[in-house]
Amino acid sequence: MQLKDIKRLYRLYMNGIVSQSMRLKGAEYRVNFGLTLPLLRRIAEQIPPTVDIAEQLWHDTGVRESMLLAPMVYPIEQCTSVDARRWVEEVPNVEVADFCCKYLFARLPYASDLVVDWVASSQEMVVYTAFRLAYALLPQMANEDWIASVAQTAIAAQSDDRSVVVSAARRFLSEALLMPVSGKVVVECLRKTDKIDEVLRQNLLAFYDEEA
Repeated sequence: MQLKDIKRLYRLYMNGIVSQSMRLKGAEYRVNFGLTLPLLRRIAEQIPPTVDIAEQLWHDTGVRESMLLAPMVYPIEQCTSVDARRWVEEVPNVEVADFCCKYLFARLPYASDLVVDWVASSQEMVVYTAFRLAYALLPQMANEDWIASVAQTAIAAQSDDRSVVVSAARRFLSEALLMPVSGKVVVECLRKTDKIDEVLRQNLLAFYDEEA
């Protein structure tokens, strides 16, 4: 399947109401066909996964649906750390970041190493992606040192002036507190730190269930 064939499917399934609603909410795309997740999945199932088509979609940067489909059709076993780092530098917004985390980055065997690298970035979208990737990895993460490291960075990020970074970091902390292994680690980090507002500390601790 060629890129032109995929774009024909965009036009076939396009939803003007959804597209208009997204524009009114500030979605920043030059072209937005308004395709929903079920439709994107349907299209992805028709695309043979190859690096070539994934890269073509990724570089079709003006079209929302192309950038969302790109991580869905990238062959996991062929995605190197260099490829992942190149892509994260080019992530334009939170929607694309979330799709990359869910359908590509979180499935890579070195995903936890990417988090450690990316949280130290000065780029807003890279840091956001790091926390969203960390969130995605939590259910299977048993490395307490890794959890503590990310948690400490997420706590420090609560004073960041970039709202998307703050929200992603807080979501990571909130989710971690709901899980048995990570919950105990994050509670310890919260109790020890002096880098967080006391009200926020207590609000986050309220997520923790000792019997989880």
